[in-house]
Order: sequence, then structure tokens, then C-alpha cells
Amino acid sequence: MTIPPSSNLRQSGPAGRVRDDLTGRRILMVEPSATLPLALQAVSGASAAIVQLGAIDAELLARTAPDVVLSPLMTSEYDILDLARVLRDCGYQGALRAYCPPLPNTKLVRAEVAQIWPGVDFDILEVPLKAD
Repeated sequence: MTIPPSSNLRQSGPAGRVRDDLTGRRILMVEPSATLPLALQAVSGASAAIVQLGAIDAELLARTAPDVVLSPLMTSEYDILDLARVLRDCGYQGALRAYCPPLPNTKLVRAEVAQIWPGVDFDILEVPLKAD
């Protein structure tokens, strides 16, 4: 899946943040939710593969060679800590991004991820429920 360029989005706000973080990258999306496609309209020149959490192993990571793994912060099946453990155990060295609606305090989540995977390039992309 290639994400086409978008020409009519504002340069700031959550869509701009997603665009700046993901533009031009090889993205491995783990079980994306309905809120993600709206935010991805701001991304250009990226390529993406979609996988289920249970399919992630070292072989898949070597084959897809993602620059960034993108996942919902929390689903009914797993949360970002579960995914971080899988990626760490598979030897993944790239970036990890979680997305979610705006949170009151992202520092707590960042600290939890850092505790189980020190040094990982982790960030949270806050995506509004409606397009900005």
C-alpha cells in the first residue's frame, strides 16, 4: 500500500504532526483502527504494510524492513506495551509510534514504554476523533 500525497491539508495541528513524523517512511501498521486513515491523509511518499500482532516475528520484520511500526495505543486485544515487548524480543531497532485520541498526560505512557524497552525511539501521535 502506498500512501498518496495530499495537497489540501493545513501545515499545523495533529495532521501536520502525523505528516511530519511519517512522511517518506516504510510503515508497518499493526491492526490499524478507524481513526488512523483520516490522519494518514496528511502523509506523502510513505509505503505501508498492515499486519496482525500475532504475525510479527523477526522474519516478517526483516522482510518488510520498516522504518517505523505504527499501532493504536490500546485495543481490546493488546496495548502498546505488549507490542513493544514483541518488537524488542524480535530485535527490531526502528521507531515505534502509537496513536490515540488526545491524552491528558503522554509522559506516563512514554515512561512505561521506556521502562520495558530503554532507548527505543517511541512517541505518541495524538489523533483527534474528527479531522482537523
